[in-house]
Amino acid sequence: MGEMTLKEIFDAMAEIYTHVSNKDIGKIKSPLDSLQIKGGEKQIIPLFIIAVLLFVAAAWVAPSSAAANANIVITEVTPTDLSPGDIKEVTLIVKNQGGGDARHITMNFQNSDHISLIGSSTVYISSLNAWCSKEISITIKAEDEITEGAYAIPIVVTFDEYYFNASVGYVTTPMPPTTITIVFNVEGTTTLDVADVSTDPFELREDSENNNITVLIENSGSAKARSVSLRMDPHSPFVEAYSGSTSDFTEEIEARSSHSFVFALDIEDGAEEGSYTTPLTIEYIGEDAHKFSLKKSITLKISSQADFLVGEVTTEPAVITRGKTFRMNVPVKNIGNKNAESVKVILKTKSYFTGAKTDYLGGIKVGSRKIATFELEADRDTIPDNYENDLKIIWTDGDERLETIKSFRLVVVSEERAGESLNPGFIPLAGVGLLIALVIGAFIYFKKRKG
Repeated sequence: MGEMTLKEIFDAMAEIYTHVSNKDIGKIKSPLDSLQIKGGEKQIIPLFIIAVLLFVAAAWVAPSSAAANANIVITEVTPTDLSPGDIKEVTLIVKNQGGGDARHITMNFQNSDHISLIGSSTVYISSLNAWCSKEISITIKAEDEITEGAYAIPIVVTFDEYYFNASVGYVTTPMPPTTITIVFNVEGTTTLDVADVSTDPFELREDSENNNITVLIENSGSAKARSVSLRMDPHSPFVEAYSGSTSDFTEEIEARSSHSFVFALDIEDGAEEGSYTTPLTIEYIGEDAHKFSLKKSITLKISSQADFLVGEVTTEPAVITRGKTFRMNVPVKNIGNKNAESVKVILKTKSYFTGAKTDYLGGIKVGSRKIATFELEADRDTIPDNYENDLKIIWTDGDERLETIKSFRLVVVSEERAGESLNPGFIPLAGVGLLIALVIGAFIYFKKRKG
């Protein structure tokens, strides 16, 4: 029998089916006549089966005719979306989309701008039979500052085709290299959040000024944030300091980096110790030029502390004149809510007063007081006046060194007034003497007249 086309096979089957139905074998007219069928109806059914087998064989051979050789392709890549700085495991489905088996498959991943493989750039597959698939995994890294867009990685594939030849048996034939390209889509993201809050001084105290508040904003995303502003909305007992501001700005915060925003706050007098929530607003422009506004908050803590009251200052002698030495006693009372340790006081006076101006008082418990004593001399050029002086009080609170300044007045008088002040009873005493003298004189006068 000669070679038959698929159409001829269909025609033969149709002809056989018609004559078998009519039980008229003599009318068969087709290329199957060359099979020399004889014997009537009993030979018709085997002939029909042969025709069906021929049809099935023709249908089975059809895909091989369409793709007779082995052909390595990638049918699926998961995932394909990346962000700048991402390191991801990517799954590839490798398929032999051909009628021949493939052996010794080598996939060489080529260098690509901004996207690269971590580890070996070569993947080896020992074999893939016709129409079969295999799953492989690779690890991909995108650069930190990669811009948005599509990025391709070429893959050079080499393999051998493996098939059976009736004359020589199994044959392995090298196939020409082919190039497959996989594509990744990169999209950037911006994520801003409060990373840290620090204060200077370390512990905030009531009735303090110009407390520096530093807020660290971190961009943990994969795209930069531009025109970033941070605004603080302080509530009582916090108020904006005269020398500071409640808003700060920076041109940009790069991906996976941070920026410190600095503010200055005063704390109201009489503020209670405890934690206070302060709202923040972050505004920025993203990579897509859209404006974003985020609401955040920070917690600021006011700590307990010692506080001091300077009592009535006394001197020995009680009146100070120029050119004289004197001792000054300054009562210092702890009116705060925490004990003060290692208290030292330093007298800050005008240059007219010289002498020992430092005294060490040690610890002062809450509600207790101690006397700071200073041995001083008023300069000869000191003129009578009221002199305002500062008393700097320094103490420790754990490992922290704290200080405050209290003020008081010191009066210098003239020597004339000093004499008056030093003899306050002179005038009343003289008056009494004069009165007694007058009484005695009057008594003598009237006695003489009677005599």
